[in-house]
Amino acid sequence: TGLCDTLLIRTYNKLTLEIPRCRGFAGSLRPEGETAMTTAIAYNDNKFCELLVHVAYESAGDLNFGKTKLNKILYYIDFAAYRSLGAPVTGATYQRRPYGPVPKEIPTARAKLVAAGALGLEVTDRFGFRQERFVAIRRPDVSVFSAPEMQIIEDVLTELRDMNGKDVSDLSHQAVGWRVARDNEVIPYVSAFLDPNQDFTSDEIIRAQEIYAELQGAAA
Repeated sequence: TGLCDTLLIRTYNKLTLEIPRCRGFAGSLRPEGETAMTTAIAYNDNKFCELLVHVAYESAGDLNFGKTKLNKILYYIDFAAYRSLGAPVTGATYQRRPYGPVPKEIPTARAKLVAAGALGLEVTDRFGFRQERFVAIRRPDVSVFSAPEMQIIEDVLTELRDMNGKDVSDLSHQAVGWRVARDNEVIPYVSAFLDPNQDFTSDEIIRAQEIYAELQGAAA
């Protein structure tokens, strides 16, 4: 029962989806009235880079804006879009790290944007801790985002604006995808539908980790 044989996903609108635990799973998830979603997620480097610039640009006055908060903003934007629109904004790959989800594409994108003169990196002391923050040097090209995507981006920025790095890190630890994944494992986008208020037994979490590993191995 539970996650031991199949991964039952309780969506936020009280629909129930099921992921078979078979290897090579390539089925689609189609909530009633929603767009079909599959395990194939396409990464869009241009949108990811412009999202980095946009978040940095909009966070210029946020003294709590460091790399920890940035990573969580990106995570919530992509996973909220997947849940609401059927596809993430950027398709970045988010890995479980100690302080929460981190997109693995960020080092390459950062180097590219810094080299192009689009972003700068500022290192400051914040309450005795080293804070690394991106500084937007140019305005972002928001034309790459659809209107629904922009609405999600602005909603997430507004929701997290008053939080510091520890606040958003603690918040991300409540996400079932982060709780179920092992360190450095990919957090599946489908976990956006997992109810963060649902309690899982240790056996169920272990079984979910096995299922995720099978799905990731089949997709590799």
